[in-house]
Amino acid sequence: VIDRIADKGLIHKNKAARHKSRLNAKIKALA
Repeated sequence: VIDRIADKGLIHKNKAARHKSRLNAKIKALA
């Protein structure tokens, strides 16, 4: 979903990547 939004240009690519890595870190912490 984040990638799709970034492709539309609503969110800057770098911001999307940073957000995604933060989400991945949260998921890893839960797992």
